[in-house]
Amino acid sequence: MSDTPSSDTQVTQLKRKLEAAISSRASLENDLKTQSSMLVDFIGKLSQTCKGQDKTLDNKLANLRSLLKKSAALADIEKQISVISQLLQQHSTTNAANIKTLHNDFLLAGKSLQKVNGLPSGLRRDLRALLESSEDEKDAVVQYIPLLSQLVSFYTTVLASKNTPTVDVTTTVNSLNNINELSTEQPVSKEFIEKFSGILNELALSDINTKQLSTVKAKITPDMSNNNLLDRFFEVFDVIVEDLKNERNTAKVFLSTLSETLSTVQSAVKSTLEMSSESGSKHEKINNILQKQVGEMATDINNATSLNTIKSDINDKLKRIAVTLQKKSELEQEQNNLLQAKMHDMAAKVKSLEEQSKTFEKRIQEQQTKSMTDALTKLANRAAFDDYYAKALMKYHSNNFDLAIVVLDLDDFKRINDTYGHTAGDKTLQVIANTLKKQIGEHAFVARYGGEEFVLIMSEINKTQLLKRLDTLRQQIARLPFKFKNDKVSITISVGASHINKEDNTHTAFERADEALYQAKAEGKNQVVYV
Repeated sequence: MSDTPSSDTQVTQLKRKLEAAISSRASLENDLKTQSSMLVDFIGKLSQTCKGQDKTLDNKLANLRSLLKKSAALADIEKQISVISQLLQQHSTTNAANIKTLHNDFLLAGKSLQKVNGLPSGLRRDLRALLESSEDEKDAVVQYIPLLSQLVSFYTTVLASKNTPTVDVTTTVNSLNNINELSTEQPVSKEFIEKFSGILNELALSDINTKQLSTVKAKITPDMSNNNLLDRFFEVFDVIVEDLKNERNTAKVFLSTLSETLSTVQSAVKSTLEMSSESGSKHEKINNILQKQVGEMATDINNATSLNTIKSDINDKLKRIAVTLQKKSELEQEQNNLLQAKMHDMAAKVKSLEEQSKTFEKRIQEQQTKSMTDALTKLANRAAFDDYYAKALMKYHSNNFDLAIVVLDLDDFKRINDTYGHTAGDKTLQVIANTLKKQIGEHAFVARYGGEEFVLIMSEINKTQLLKRLDTLRQQIARLPFKFKNDKVSITISVGASHINKEDNTHTAFERADEALYQAKAEGKNQVVYV
């Protein structure tokens, strides 16, 4: 009987080992669950960041996010990832085909132009240099835009020369003296220049290209010729192309990174699935052996006829059970180490990709901000106003509070552009915008509606307070010290205002404030009218 405590001790140790094995298994499953959750969250963020590149790709990524949210079977997730990877590959193939077609068309158009009789020697030389420098296929479509721009300018020159009227031989000498004063040197209409300047003000580019655009805008004058305007047009075109090229390169890098990430995720999911299946099979085999050994020990105890026989059989079977448990422990440790190593590697990749994803998210947010900001005045633009106005109106109809809309316009602004140039006009708009932000910005939403017109949305303000604040603003703007070409100029504004009522929609309220503005203009300008 002296061996009984020893048997109890071994059973206790075996029990502890079993509990340790169960605990280790639970810890392993928790780690796997945590890592899987992190991976699912990252895939969701990554697919959301890619949103907007392509409708079909958006739909597939949305399906993937849906599968992840409802914890679908790994086989379904793997199938969806495979489809997305193929779609990305198709994008790459299509883009390559488009580039090849564009390259061939470009060379064909250039060679066709070379065959035209009577090309000026300088143009023929420039055309040949352009084609020679473009023999190799480019990497992206946007790289062909400046080349096409140059080719179009060559075609324009040739067409202009072909349409030049013939002159009598007797007047050739006199005409040569005036050849540089043809229609290309005639001044452009002021309305066209104003429209062109307005378009430039609406462009939302990166900071670097915005500075280049400002340099081009500074060269625009009311009396510029057709030739000069055409030069400015091509300069603006080059700036836009450069900005587009930078954005396309960024998108290209992002899509490439996304494709690599999805491939990595697909491989990791497949590998984890195989590892889990193999591990489960091995554990099931060991558990069956362990169960069989415990059952045999229980049977031997029931059938034993003496204590010595029980001791001998139990010691032998306990040793076999201990060996089996040791194998089970080693298997679990091996599987845990493999999984930990794989998860550690995946965590490092996920962290790196998350940092890159944050960079792309920041760029997208910046672009979204720019798309809602007026490039010239840095105020909210027309799109931002429409969005804010619609939301404010919905809130008003739900809560019924004082909500006013104000439309203001600079008086005789065209006179400033015509007299002092568009640079002076731009500077005026910037000063007015800064004044609005300082004087009204804390109490209202301020936006540039277009041209020299601004709009305000003001909340929690009654008619008396509104008119007092707007009249103070009108007086402050009239006192601003504007000076152009040593001339002191007084700038005034006309203002139309109205409160929203229960029957209003986005159009009726704005039209009422706009009518008040026109009434202020008709009654002499530089005043506030409330309807």
